[in-house]
Amino acid sequence: MKQQIVTQVTQVPWGHNLAIIAKCKDLNEALYYVQNTVNHGWSRSVLTHQIESGLCKREGSALSNFSAALPSPQSDLAQQTLKDPYVFDFLDLTKEHNKLGAGAWTH
Repeated sequence: MKQQIVTQVTQVPWGHNLAIIAKCKDLNEALYYVQNTVNHGWSRSVLTHQIESGLCKREGSALSNFSAALPSPQSDLAQQTLKDPYVFDFLDLTKEHNKLGAGAWTH
């Protein structure tokens, strides 16, 4: 088991490892992101986004047959679209928009 962990960590670029070390709260979370980086070939920016959006906590929340019906890169992307429909990081809203609470939308 330890040898497998060492092998995976050495397959991940140094900058990725630094991001994992800096952003992960515990060893299990860090290993999750190391394994997924190796399996999916994430860039550092994708890895950072996945950590900051809490992918390890959202993983597996939506059942699908994407992995059986699509090749790996497409099945991963399709699965990601269903994991957390309330993550709107891609909108690039300003800080002023982020300050609005849920109550601002209940007119």
